[in-house]
Amino acid sequence: MDARIERLMQEGRARRAPTCFFEVDAELSLSRRVLAEGLGSLLLMSVVSGASIAGSQLFAADSGFKVIVGGLAISGALLGLIFTFGAVSGGHFNPLITVLQWAARERSARCTLWYVGAQISGALCGAGLARFIFVAPPAVPKVLLENSSSLLLSEMTATAGLMIVVFGCARSGRRDTGPIAVAAWLLASIIVMPSGSYANPAVSLGALVSTGPVVLSPALAIAYVLVEVVGAVAAFGLISVTHPLRNSARI
Repeated sequence: MDARIERLMQEGRARRAPTCFFEVDAELSLSRRVLAEGLGSLLLMSVVSGASIAGSQLFAADSGFKVIVGGLAISGALLGLIFTFGAVSGGHFNPLITVLQWAARERSARCTLWYVGAQISGALCGAGLARFIFVAPPAVPKVLLENSSSLLLSEMTATAGLMIVVFGCARSGRRDTGPIAVAAWLLASIIVMPSGSYANPAVSLGALVSTGPVVLSPALAIAYVLVEVVGAVAAFGLISVTHPLRNSARI
């Protein structure tokens, strides 16, 4: 029985090898993979904060250009980070990706907990770093209003779309398309969605302690996290139909 389980796990690793958002070598030490997730999340959050400040300073009178600049900076940073750390940790930097892999029986609970902890800690550290690096006027947090339903719906849609792109690419076996597709979707959703397309609970929590226009009030940050989870669950159900997994093995 042990030999059979080992054989199935080896087959699972072999199937994952050509896909994106999985480690190239699942035998790498967990500490090394967790460090990659934490560092990537830190750098991503620092760019998210800096992009909002830079856009506001460069195009104070033109909100359209401000959004485009922010979207280009964030999607470009994420693309580079996935290419950099993807082979080590999978390049998630987003608790939703990690938890959905656990739900699909593609990742162990232990690895999932360490990844999520590193992602959130990294984002909080990145937000703190941004407060020291970037000179910005006092932040006015975005708040949750009574008529914020469209804001929350857009955040849920942005997150669902991101998870569909992530898992669609991962399960299609087209590893080379994953990072580019994710960056393209994120750029488009940042420009189009009124919520700003945080689409990442770690980033939403980091926005609590960050600086610049990206800052969220506690109520809005919690609301964003909740609708992001709802969007991710909906996307998981849809992707399970369009790209079903026949076999899986936890790493």
